[in-house]
Amino acid sequence: MARSLKNTRKHSYILNAILLMVSMIYEAGGLRTTELRITPRVAQKGRNVTMACLYQNHDYGVYSVKWYKGAQEFYRYSPLEYPNTRVLPVNGIKIDRLRSNETHVVLLHVGVALSGNYSCEVIQNAPSYPHSLSTARLDVVGVGGLRAIELRISPPVVQRGSDATLACLYELTDAPLYSVKWYRGRHEFYRYSPTETPATKIFPFAGINVDLARSNQSQVVLTRVSFGLSGNFSCEVTADAPSFATSIVSNTMEVVVLPPSSPSIQTSQHYYTPGDIMRANCSAGPSRPPAELSFFINDSPVTPGMYQVNPAEEGLFRSELYVQVQLWPAHYERGAPILRCEARVADLYRDDSVVALYFTNSDPKIERVTSPGSATKLHVCQLLFVSIVIVWANNK
Repeated sequence: MARSLKNTRKHSYILNAILLMVSMIYEAGGLRTTELRITPRVAQKGRNVTMACLYQNHDYGVYSVKWYKGAQEFYRYSPLEYPNTRVLPVNGIKIDRLRSNETHVVLLHVGVALSGNYSCEVIQNAPSYPHSLSTARLDVVGVGGLRAIELRISPPVVQRGSDATLACLYELTDAPLYSVKWYRGRHEFYRYSPTETPATKIFPFAGINVDLARSNQSQVVLTRVSFGLSGNFSCEVTADAPSFATSIVSNTMEVVVLPPSSPSIQTSQHYYTPGDIMRANCSAGPSRPPAELSFFINDSPVTPGMYQVNPAEEGLFRSELYVQVQLWPAHYERGAPILRCEARVADLYRDDSVVALYFTNSDPKIERVTSPGSATKLHVCQLLFVSIVIVWANNK
């Protein structure tokens, strides 16, 4: 009993010591609080930028703080060295050494080429030298403080006759917005100008219907889109005076029609026997673009035969695939083989249909499921039934 109590206390001491060590290491590191803040995050070309590395300095102190643009180190603070700051040459980076220290780095007269990811790496002192890395992004824009980021089309693939939203993402720093112009190819069809009355203007373009109630300085909504709108769209953003800086981004919209129903399978005959030649065709559509077709028997691909795409009404297409396969006993090991046709339209649509390839003699008729002695057994059963009826009548 005394030995058990002694062992229990010993284990308790060991556990407490481990928890204390973990706590000391965590407190010494304090690395979960590290954060990199860039001010301003979007800076105009020629301005200064301040990068602040926020971390907790615990008992062991800081061994070093390193700053990177991408994978290139450009500044280091090491309190145990002399001098305790060091600038490492990186093309385009100029550092204000008087205002840079263990927590801040000031970049002078930033250029557009300095846009990208920046990191600060904090390394604590002995005994474990824990370290942590934090990353943030800096974007430097040209004169006028303008940067067009992206043109988003939602949905990215549009069903004919439905609506599409085109969103123009851009950033302005010191300059107000002068205009946003929207183009289909080279033709302008919508403009937003906050200094004009009205602020919105529509330019006629065949097939383009703009929903003015849902369109503004950052998006334009197209209704009842048609095939003619498949292609390139652009938004051009212009900053106001004095720079009138301009930036443009583009994206492609695709208008489609998906097949209205599952693919259709036709076979050359209704029943098959191992050794027979099966001829089948599968058709899908109408759609645009045309559907891609594939045949499978028991989920094993069938060598493609002749594939045709035929024009249909309203600029759509019908797809047809013909195959010819000899059926073997192996196809019937699990019963009637299953023939499947799969239709695909890019990554937008997938559907299939199946038929069973029955044996010639697999039709469930009565004479095919009775045994040779079934007629005699049926006669005996009939006599027995008549006898039972007679007995029941006499006893009634």
